[in-house]
Amino acid sequence: MNPVPGWYTDPTGAAELRWWDGATWTHEVNAVASTPPIADEHVQLASWWARVRAYLLDAFPLWLASLMLFDHWHQPLVNEIVGIMRVSILTGGGRFPPLEMWLSYGLLPVWIQAAIPGILLRVAYDVACLSTMGATFGHRSAGLRVAEQGRWREPGWTSKTALPWHRALRRSIVQRVLGITGIGFLACVLWPLADPGRRSLADLAGGTQVVDIGDVSGTPIVFGR
Repeated sequence: MNPVPGWYTDPTGAAELRWWDGATWTHEVNAVASTPPIADEHVQLASWWARVRAYLLDAFPLWLASLMLFDHWHQPLVNEIVGIMRVSILTGGGRFPPLEMWLSYGLLPVWIQAAIPGILLRVAYDVACLSTMGATFGHRSAGLRVAEQGRWREPGWTSKTALPWHRALRRSIVQRVLGITGIGFLACVLWPLADPGRRSLADLAGGTQVVDIGDVSGTPIVFGR
């Protein structure tokens, strides 16, 4: 179904707005809309696999950046792990260290300390991207955008609509804090499979939804295509 006639963002980029007559673009252009644009009817909630793909596209380069920038923060954790493995080999006959050994050697505080710089880096990245583009580079590569919950169905929403910074901040903090624990990470990743709105725990905290605005190249769907 094609959108109703009205002024919409010019897909050619030649003008700010162009008139859509209900079937095709006309030659009429304008700088002020006489009727508010409506959200693209082709926009839909993102699939779980697309979300996972976007996450991995962001996570790997940021993980490398964290290792290079904050090596001195990670070194105590590495030393602790190596020490525990050595003790286990010498006293346990080469068996993998049991959970109580990891806890007794105080690995958890060292783990949290090593995770803090990476969390801050990722939160800064998320907020900067979502509050300016409405998507991280991983989302853009997968053709996804992060929108306020339900806003993507309202008049005036477009794929260029940015997310309010406070929503981006809440969403990112919850996602990153949960991410430092295995159970929290799995809960955040798997939650969209059970949620009717395909929201993760981070989306619930930020009042957001991830939507699919185009193909995997990140090109938005154009009216009349």
